[in-house]
Amino acid sequence: MNEYILTLENITKEYPGVTALNNINISFEKGKTHGLVGENGAGKSTLIKLLTGAIDNTTGTIFYKGEELKQNSPIKSLDRKIIPVYQELNMIPTLSICDNIFYGHEMTKGVALDKKHMREKTSELLKQVGLKITPETKVKELGIGNQQLIEIAKALIKDVEVLILDEPTTSLTDVEKENLFSIIKDFKKRGISIIYISHRLDEVLQLSDTITVLRNGEVIDTKPAYERNEEELIKSMVGRNLSRSARSEENIIKKEKVLELKNVSTHKIKEVSFHLLEGEILGVAGLMGSGRTELAEAIFGIDQKISGEVFINQALKNIHSPKDAVDENIAFITEDRKSLGLMLDLSVLENVTYASLEGVTKKGIINKDEERQVVKEILEKLNVKYASLDEKVVNLSGGNQQKIVIAKWLLTNASILIFDEPTRGIDIGSKEEIYGILRDLAKEGKAIILISSENEEIMNITDRVLIMSNGRIASEYKSEELTADTLFKDSARLL
Repeated sequence: MNEYILTLENITKEYPGVTALNNINISFEKGKTHGLVGENGAGKSTLIKLLTGAIDNTTGTIFYKGEELKQNSPIKSLDRKIIPVYQELNMIPTLSICDNIFYGHEMTKGVALDKKHMREKTSELLKQVGLKITPETKVKELGIGNQQLIEIAKALIKDVEVLILDEPTTSLTDVEKENLFSIIKDFKKRGISIIYISHRLDEVLQLSDTITVLRNGEVIDTKPAYERNEEELIKSMVGRNLSRSARSEENIIKKEKVLELKNVSTHKIKEVSFHLLEGEILGVAGLMGSGRTELAEAIFGIDQKISGEVFINQALKNIHSPKDAVDENIAFITEDRKSLGLMLDLSVLENVTYASLEGVTKKGIINKDEERQVVKEILEKLNVKYASLDEKVVNLSGGNQQKIVIAKWLLTNASILIFDEPTRGIDIGSKEEIYGILRDLAKEGKAIILISSENEEIMNITDRVLIMSNGRIASEYKSEELTADTLFKDSARLL
């Protein structure tokens, strides 16, 4: 008889205008590895946040060891020995391995720290995860792969019972991966339950006893791993070949190259070459950490170029800062609109004009009437819903906030527009309006780079698609030639 350590019954998680999880039913067996797969946006991250107490479910029940979890929290989750190891590492680089492992729950002897026992325990944990380094080693001296194994060692100090691994092999070498796989198999023998989340389907099939597929916030199916193969998993994850929009039929006659990168490298991207045409929507796809946003930051002068050449309107340019990029009529609509794209406590008017005040300024004085008229016109064009120009942006919906960011950059008269996840976190109606704005801008001759983790979005409104992996361009397709399974496979390639 199967013994389940965690069970989710009829779990739904709703946000305003969005259902992130819909009627989820999954049981995780004690001492087994349960693979969790799905495209970006399928609901995996939301599910993990529920299990670790970071968020609460709207409806449904979670059972742990047969008892209902009520008023869960990250602290309570840790007390129950449900430990997540995220793709984004959570350590203090300047501290030693020992200090990182025991940070927040140090051993004591009387009123003093018991450093001897902490070092001994750290040595034991390092041996368990296959690392032959000393507890005193500073974390900043380690490679990313070893840091990932230190995160797992941190979980072991808490006598973990459910270990959640989120994309654990992204930064590991082949040798480090094999070591991790051995550790996972050893954990299972010790009765530890593993929830394994990865886009690397070969790993999921190799390690898992059971695999659940999520799509659009719903469980598509749960089957034993031996009944599955990579092709069948992709079909379950994708569901269908995504429909084509009318974008390919709207294509205007392409003109000159407005942007070209030749063998550009930064500390985060490697030998990237591509071009962008006037009136074109160029999609950039790839998994988290593939280098999509880093590519945008390189173009916009946030990350400094180490080598390679950048041409704008076929003229060689040196862009060292965002100001240089703006001067070359490049705009960057960031994915983090709340922190980087907007000043939430300022008004609609102030947010729209602060990147282009010189356009409504004469001899250092802002023409208030002209400023308000220009803003009204651009907001009407974008169909932004707001009470008044003096209303604080924080009071607007997510979709309207995103339109404010777009309006700000359109007022700069930018000819090259980089959109990074422009529809993240907004409702379907606002999404369709954003898509319409992108198409209209392309018709006007604007050149657009669209970075998105939503495959349907990438495939439906672009002309061409670049697929990135490990900081490089893995492949390029005309959008009408690209299928969802090809997009997924190319994104998961190791370069």
